[in-house]
Amino acid sequence: MDSELPPTSQHGSGPTRAEAQPGSFPADIFDNLLATAGRASPLAQFFLFIYQMLGLRLGLDLSVIMALLGVFWVTIKIGGQAYTLVNAFIENHLMHSVTVPHDDEIYTHVMAWLSKQERVIKSSCLVAQTVKNDDCDDDDDDDDEDLENTLDFTDGGDENPGQQHLNLLKLISRVRHQYFPAIGKTRFWHKNRYFVVRRSKILVMTTSPFPSEMNMEEIKISCLWSSREPIDKLLLEAKEMYYCEMKKKTIIYRPEVMDHPTRPSSWRLAARRPKRSKETVILPGTIKDFVIPDIREFLMTITERWYTARDIPWRRGYLFFGPPGTGKTSFVAAIAAYFLLDIYIINLSEPNMTDANLLRLFRDLPRRCMVLIEDIDVSGIQRDRDSKGVERNRGTTNRIAMITESFSFGGLLNAIDGVAAQEGRILIMTTNKPESLDEALIRPGRVDVKVEFHNATKQQSAALFCRMYGDSTPLKPNKPASKGIKDQNNDKVSVSQEEIKSLSEEFSEKIPDRLCSPAEIQEFLLLRKKDPRKAVDEVESWVEKMKEQKNSGSN
Repeated sequence: MDSELPPTSQHGSGPTRAEAQPGSFPADIFDNLLATAGRASPLAQFFLFIYQMLGLRLGLDLSVIMALLGVFWVTIKIGGQAYTLVNAFIENHLMHSVTVPHDDEIYTHVMAWLSKQERVIKSSCLVAQTVKNDDCDDDDDDDDEDLENTLDFTDGGDENPGQQHLNLLKLISRVRHQYFPAIGKTRFWHKNRYFVVRRSKILVMTTSPFPSEMNMEEIKISCLWSSREPIDKLLLEAKEMYYCEMKKKTIIYRPEVMDHPTRPSSWRLAARRPKRSKETVILPGTIKDFVIPDIREFLMTITERWYTARDIPWRRGYLFFGPPGTGKTSFVAAIAAYFLLDIYIINLSEPNMTDANLLRLFRDLPRRCMVLIEDIDVSGIQRDRDSKGVERNRGTTNRIAMITESFSFGGLLNAIDGVAAQEGRILIMTTNKPESLDEALIRPGRVDVKVEFHNATKQQSAALFCRMYGDSTPLKPNKPASKGIKDQNNDKVSVSQEEIKSLSEEFSEKIPDRLCSPAEIQEFLLLRKKDPRKAVDEVESWVEKMKEQKNSGSN
């Protein structure tokens, strides 16, 4: 008798199989399940078709494949849960962590340090930010010069055929960018230590006096080590690198822009400017010889101890007053650069500058810093006494304190020298009209030294002339200019240093003492910066025009 063929599925849809072995998956059950599902769903019919093709053409048992895939999926899930548990155990029990808030200066140090680490910037998730001009390192100066010398020139077109124009788009398109760790975790090795940096944003809720929300950013630095020592070394290294790069720059801070009056104000980095030498500020020698030694003595540690021993608040206040353009703000920048101090600028006309915010700003000042309040006479703090001696502020009749739109005069006085005022700071206020200031604001204890700035003398005029045309900071020669473009030094008149000194004396003799401010004289020279003889020839007519302007009160 002929042998019978092995039975197949009733629907003829599955592959030919031998008898099921003990413990194997029942094939008929899977076949019947697919056949029943195929009648209800087109997707199931498609899956049934694939199942039949694999079984008939390749001889594969899809039920075994599905079982293996299920085992693989379960393995991945279990492995992921195990990794999460092990990672959490390591971070919570074997790693030390330090959190740095966004409003602390250490945050800036750490972010700048991370952007310089090769292993960090090679991670798969980064944030790119454009490098501003004031953030560029000093080491990149040569690259910037090469970039400027390789700029393209575009044709002037039909209007100016043959004339070429500088193509600034190439310079703009090649502005550098810098990479920082993105929100999330960044892992790297540094000096044989394993670090994890987690950058995150948290939502802070405030309820007093009104409910509000703020997004605060922070960095959490973790290290796989038995102590916090590697993190301490990393923070110290980041701080040293930051200040090493900033050694030739003056850091300027301004109050954080407040979009809600209930939110506390804080200091933010506004700019980094090249340090200005005190020799570049043309002032009478008496001002420099008095102010600089006075500040040097105040900043000394022995002076701090002397103040503390006698229970005198260790603070120093200066009032720089004089006509506009006489070098008050420039001298402040030179002093900060000379003593390596940061400048904290306060604008009393800032919106939402309340008493509480002003007090907080002064309280958060670091020791040994410089606070600058420019043009305090136009900030709403003025004195106006009527016949009865009542103090008023622009027509108001408040006998106790003169109120501005957002803070009180008493709040300013309390912030300057109140009980909670920071010690070790140097406060410099500038004004063009000292007579308009209230006596309580500039009394001794709040303003210790008053320095008057005048218009330029003949000696200052001669010094400005020599500084403009001297070779103290010569321009570096450029590459040969393209056709139709003049080199910036080609049309400069060649004058010897001896002749420049002689011309400076002739120039200063034609300008009366204290007629014009140093800024006005510098502006006149800038318009003739390539020809000192032209400046000497035209200064007399310029002086006559300045006399007419000042006499008519249209300066």
